[in-house]
Amino acid sequence: MTGLGKTGAEEIVEFLVDHGYQHIFGLPGSQLVSIFHTLQRTEIELVPTIHESVTVAAADGYARVKGSGIALVYMLPGTANALANLYNAARDDSSVIIIASQQLSTARTELGAYCEGDTVPLAKPFVRLAHELTKGASARNWLEHAKRVAEGTPGGPVFLSVCEDVMLDPAPVLEERRSTHGAPGVPDVAAVAEQLRTAQRPLIVVGGQVRRLGGAEAVERIAERFNIPVAYEGTLIDALGIAPGHSHCRANLAMSGLEPDADVVLLLGTRAITEASPRRGAYFPNARFVAQVNIDPARLESMRRFDWVSASDPAAFAKTLLEAMEASPPTEALIRVRDDWAAPRPPVLRPGAALAKLFAGFARCVEPLHDALDRGWIVDESVMGAGFVQKALKSKDGRRYMGTNGSSLGWATGAAVGVALASGEPVTCILGDGSLRFGMAALWTIKTMNLPITLIILDNHGYASTRNYERNYVEALGPSANPQKVGYLNMDMRTLGPDMKDMIEGFGIPCRRVGEGDDLRAAVEQAWAASANGPNALIMPVGFEYE
Repeated sequence: MTGLGKTGAEEIVEFLVDHGYQHIFGLPGSQLVSIFHTLQRTEIELVPTIHESVTVAAADGYARVKGSGIALVYMLPGTANALANLYNAARDDSSVIIIASQQLSTARTELGAYCEGDTVPLAKPFVRLAHELTKGASARNWLEHAKRVAEGTPGGPVFLSVCEDVMLDPAPVLEERRSTHGAPGVPDVAAVAEQLRTAQRPLIVVGGQVRRLGGAEAVERIAERFNIPVAYEGTLIDALGIAPGHSHCRANLAMSGLEPDADVVLLLGTRAITEASPRRGAYFPNARFVAQVNIDPARLESMRRFDWVSASDPAAFAKTLLEAMEASPPTEALIRVRDDWAAPRPPVLRPGAALAKLFAGFARCVEPLHDALDRGWIVDESVMGAGFVQKALKSKDGRRYMGTNGSSLGWATGAAVGVALASGEPVTCILGDGSLRFGMAALWTIKTMNLPITLIILDNHGYASTRNYERNYVEALGPSANPQKVGYLNMDMRTLGPDMKDMIEGFGIPCRRVGEGDDLRAAVEQAWAASANGPNALIMPVGFEYE
């Protein structure tokens, strides 16, 4: 190619340099070697992974800190391996750019070549843009377009399948316009402001969009000034729309106990309402007015129907709402009437003796993490324990919490890699033991990069959520259940499979199993201190429901 101008691979690498990427994520693939080879001319670090699920999760974590992340995956198998965490990134609007290699466009067949296949249809349901670049396409122009889409409002992951000849051939010289994003429009908040102005039991429910788009401070001001409690949409959330230690934060909606009695509800930047199994009956049965605001029109009333909806930037909405309510506030007498309603209250938990024991174990094990956000980042995939994590946190700053609304397990260990590299700060990665089993491959990268990550494993000996589903199933069948007892097949890990501590240490990561009588706070502080020298892990004794 000497003298023939830049190749597509060179344009791809030039794009990475020009946009200031310091790290990208990938693993070897034969059709990607032109990119890997060209990277040697730059200061960009290719962070190694050993499975594409880790590649995408790490790029996702990186993007949420830096604004954009790059994942390189290999053809059809790599794309298929990436889908679970691509789904998570899509649920959280994470601006991940996935570059997938592809067979020469002149040799594309019907699955005739090794690892070949139409990858665009695989990725399309989970991305904002999916396209295959064939011979003659401009890699640079498509990457610029993909980046603008990924970082749009709404944003989210994008997918480019790049045929090998696009990387190898001289790149076409194309000039095209490159747009920039204007500021969001000023939303109409009058109806919501009027309802909140006169409500006795108002409630704001926030989703991750509020934090990601810059509206948390305005929500906190509204809550404090007008005595309105705020709850997170659910336990599985990508970001905290209000600081967990704020005076009016009431953790997640279910545990808050506020949902049945609220008279006016604003669902701000939420999906409204994400559930594992949609419950029967209406939400907010005593509310005279329920409003939903989301930047993505497709997410308005996607699960439930409400009284008023707006396809608006929730941050712009919150700021405009604050101005409107300050200009015409509720009476001071009404604000005082809300005191009992807005006051902290004990968490409302699902009933049942087995769950009560499990929940007590979660609460005990996460309490020592109360100041984790003041020490660095939290990457949370504790699943059943997530509500207890959010409830335990006392920080006045919620910016460094990260979870996923996707609930596709095996995300957090990879995401912690990206967060640690992007932020340069320590990470506390909180996991259920089931989540860790799904995400075990990322431990290789964590150790290889010697990252300051503390793994906190909430060990309930398997998959407690699924065990609860089986108990409910047998109970619903009653006398007709055959057999009459639960089986917990592949859900009870007390004696099934290798020891978790041995698995973690097999990657060269020091691990301590904390005992029931040990000082949990001391163990956590020791682990945080040790992370300055590299990763380590604590297995925390949540316990089995019936032990």
